[in-house]
Amino acid sequence: MPEDFKAHFFNSPLSAKVTLNGKKLGDAMIVLTEDNQTRIVQFTDVSDSEYTEEDRQRWLQAFSTLVPLGECTRDCPDGLMAVEYSLSDASLALLTPAAMTSKDLWYSLPEGGDSGIILNNQFNASGSEEQSTLSWNGGLDAAIGNWSLSSQFQQDQSRAQGQDMLSRHAITSLYAQREYEQNFLRAGLFMPDSQGLLRQPYLPGGGISTLAGVMVGSSDTRMKEGGTPSLYPVYVTANREGVAEIYRNGSLINSQPVVPGLQVLDTTSLPMGIYEVDIRVLEDGRETSRTTETINKPYSWRNPDQRLRYNLFFGQQRTLWNSDPDSQNGDPAAGASLNYLLYPRLTLGMAVQKTGDERQAGGSIDWQLADALQLYGNVWRSSVTGYGFDTQAIWTHKQGNVALSHSRSWYRQDDELYQYDSRPSQQNTTSFSSTWRFSGINSITGRLSHSSRNSGVGIDIGFNTRTMIGKTAVNWRLAGFDRPYGDGSSLRNRGVSLSASFSLGSESRSGNISLGSRTDTQGERDFYTSASVNQQWGENSPIRSTLATLTGDRHGVGVSASNQFDTALAQGSFWAQSSTQDSRLSGGINTGSLIAFGKGEVAISKLPSYNQGGGVIVNVDSDEENTKLLAFYPGGQKTLSAGRNFVPVDAWKPGTIQLDFAGTDAPALKIEPEYLSYQHIRGGVNAYNVRVMKTVTVMGRLVNSKGEALGGASVVNHASRTMSESDGLFTLEMQKSIPVLNVEQRSGATCEIKLDPNTPHRTQDDVWFVGNLVCDGLTQAAKTETAVSDKTGKIKT
Repeated sequence: MPEDFKAHFFNSPLSAKVTLNGKKLGDAMIVLTEDNQTRIVQFTDVSDSEYTEEDRQRWLQAFSTLVPLGECTRDCPDGLMAVEYSLSDASLALLTPAAMTSKDLWYSLPEGGDSGIILNNQFNASGSEEQSTLSWNGGLDAAIGNWSLSSQFQQDQSRAQGQDMLSRHAITSLYAQREYEQNFLRAGLFMPDSQGLLRQPYLPGGGISTLAGVMVGSSDTRMKEGGTPSLYPVYVTANREGVAEIYRNGSLINSQPVVPGLQVLDTTSLPMGIYEVDIRVLEDGRETSRTTETINKPYSWRNPDQRLRYNLFFGQQRTLWNSDPDSQNGDPAAGASLNYLLYPRLTLGMAVQKTGDERQAGGSIDWQLADALQLYGNVWRSSVTGYGFDTQAIWTHKQGNVALSHSRSWYRQDDELYQYDSRPSQQNTTSFSSTWRFSGINSITGRLSHSSRNSGVGIDIGFNTRTMIGKTAVNWRLAGFDRPYGDGSSLRNRGVSLSASFSLGSESRSGNISLGSRTDTQGERDFYTSASVNQQWGENSPIRSTLATLTGDRHGVGVSASNQFDTALAQGSFWAQSSTQDSRLSGGINTGSLIAFGKGEVAISKLPSYNQGGGVIVNVDSDEENTKLLAFYPGGQKTLSAGRNFVPVDAWKPGTIQLDFAGTDAPALKIEPEYLSYQHIRGGVNAYNVRVMKTVTVMGRLVNSKGEALGGASVVNHASRTMSESDGLFTLEMQKSIPVLNVEQRSGATCEIKLDPNTPHRTQDDVWFVGNLVCDGLTQAAKTETAVSDKTGKIKT
């Protein structure tokens, strides 16, 4: 290589394509030395890279100092095997042992283990003049090395009119769990669940409340793929405006307002798993219906190579801090559940369980007969309660879907523990529902239902369409229904309703008007009308949306309001309702908060939309008090303010949080660091300190005392770093409040250059032109004068 070219090639920033195991990591600026060493200064273009930002930041850190080219023999960062630079195509190739791995399905555990504590608590309240219910559910997730510690407790209080307050409390789980690549191990106090199984066959009877013992089973937790949403919707039918309360194991987990007619409950905030819930509909402060539904929120079969999945548990029934007497406390309990993938569209399940003297068994089939047809069936038998089965089928087509379900149970009446006078020996329930879209604006929905507990068949049908009135789009719904009024009642509830929804002058405000007739509890005809307004508030408002409804019928006028709120410390909803009959008042609230401990830091935040398992505490120190940052992470994005913030992140999967400024304008500020890497097991929390600095761009030229250019020198400030070109020129961002540059030459000599902010530098658009800066390799202070140009265009100081 010609000597004149060496000065431009070595010890100067070069553009190169960086590859990792044959795949592009990104385009970057690198530095090469004559003694066959290299470093990566920064990545410039990553648009067509398959690797994550976390991967790039890891290798940028590994190559922040000079790394020898060729085979790596000692002090190899991140298992680096070899580095090669190709002059022909200007590429830097990195090779690691991962290049020899054909299939990497599992996330590794964090190096050195993990630590942290996440406490969450959820408060639900619903009440009226006749009854009230308060529920406080709390949980703890902690990371200790490679083990996760989990605990849950609940405190409930309920009061009915004329009765004393009833209080219930219990610790429902307290266990440690270790996740392996295909299995998990759990020990402690827990309720056996369906972790690791796609289909948990249903088992009747009293079942197991909490168990002190050991559980092992299949696990996909550390597998590199995501989960699936809920499978089957949950329907309720109300006669009047009211509230639906959702209970799991007797504890309130959610409540939401309901309107007259057939509707689907919002189950997105309910926990994952397959479990039964009690849904109680309250109207005018009185319970009008109670149904038992199954929540189906399982995980898909994510590893076809593992055709057999299992759960095994054994121990002794125990409870902690339990206010309810438990006659089975101390009974031995054991069980096993299996799923077998017969072929990709057919999954078989089996479960056996023994609790004290009761023996239970069940089997299930999950069969996707075609792309559009899904069938699920379950049979069960108990030595105490009896036997039964249930089936569900869903057909999905281009115009909608059709769902059919049927269940039947035969109960034993000869056991004193299950001797109920009000329960028949046989019960059955059947339902048929369908949605059909005729076009983009016309659709029809319908549902038929029959239960042995009610007399006759229930029918609900509705037609939806959209028309234009002027420039306003109006959505119309015409609905009719004919169904039993309630359990044990011979009355029929028949009615029809017409409703219209439309925008009210802006996208953030909408309205709804409806009118119709229905049958009241005395069998008389009840005409009603209602009008509601839904207002979406701005992102800076703690109240995100408000729904207000005015209702009138022959009993009088009723008012209801529901609000969704979202603050830095808590989020949720609250609602209030005044009945048209006697103006009875009722209301409720659902909210929760979170406390995280990690790396010696503590943060309080709102509950995330779902339990992601880990978290990052971000302490933002900003030169601008009102600075808002946006944190982009795999789970979404979050606004960060100056001070302490908490960002929920997914456990097990490594990731990166990218920080940027909110809005479209780019302020003269610098974020350091811009990327925050993490990897946690469940309960893990770490912390970062982020500095937001006022900056100015500095352009200058490094020379020695003889005026000779200093090329290939590192120029570092609190805000950024760069390297000088072969002619000594450099450009970098500098923190305005600390105008100090540290220079390190290839020889290892360093010097410190202090720029006097009071010196009238030549500036343009927040750029300082500082001219020649003298650095002889000794620690010194250099005061610069304004750089000006003479008529020849040469720079002088």
